Amino acid sequence: MDWSRAKTIFIITFLLLDIFLIQQLISQRNENTFDTIEETTIDERLEAQNIQVIELPTEPTSAPYIEAEVKQISIDDVEMDNQKIVNFGSGIKVDFKIPIPLDEENWEVDDIDEFVQSSVLEGEQYKYWNYDKETNQIIYYQTYNNQMLFNNESSQIVIQLNDNNEIISYTQNMLENIQEIQEQNIITAKQALSILLSKNLLQTESVVSNVELGYYSLVSGEPNQPQSQSQLLAPTWRITVNGDAEYFINAIEGHVFNEEREIVE
Repeated sequence: MDWSRAKTIFIITFLLLDIFLIQQLISQRNENTFDTIEETTIDERLEAQNIQVIELPTEPTSAPYIEAEVKQISIDDVEMDNQKIVNFGSGIKVDFKIPIPLDEENWEVDDIDEFVQSSVLEGEQYKYWNYDKETNQIIYYQTYNNQMLFNNESSQIVIQLNDNNEIISYTQNMLENIQEIQEQNIITAKQALSILLSKNLLQTESVVSNVELGYYSLVSGEPNQPQSQSQLLAPTWRITVNGDAEYFINAIEGHVFNEEREIVE
């Protein structure tokens, strides 16, 4: 063996490896510097416009897409006591023969949580979304790993109250066979705010009251269609502005959707 030649090859190999590692270190340092500058700029813009922001989550920094199928809920899946149950597309509609009373004046979300978890199929998978005073309806959405599947009619519960704040019926849809695919780096909550700033969706003296990570379907489901369907859902930041406006920022691609599922340009 030509040891002199072998020694030369080893030296060249290690030099190339050192150069590669130095390039990676410089690249990472530049990225970190850019992120620091970017976040400082966001903070300055928020302060200049007197925009109040709650404490923002710093985790996670990566998340997977998830894939799920629309469950065809059967009448046989639900107990029949005090209930009239019919299929409603891929879900069910349940009418109570005797309404279930709540506190007529001051019912709490905890009261509805108890009903959902004890009386609704897989109720522990669902989380309170909001109460619509005009329709007297309470809406819940399904969760995955405690993260909500935002604004998804294929994974929701809609509870109907009467004028006496009694539960008289509910509809339910569900996703099943949820699987994680393709873990991705995601934008931070602060970067999501920056996107709203760039689109003029955060005005001077706005109040950002809620920021949370969940999932948003890339294709809207059709819960009232009986055929089996699948959905691909992306990790998504939900940001609430001034207590009512809701924006959903795709945490991978940065697209912004409003409550009507319209892309905000």
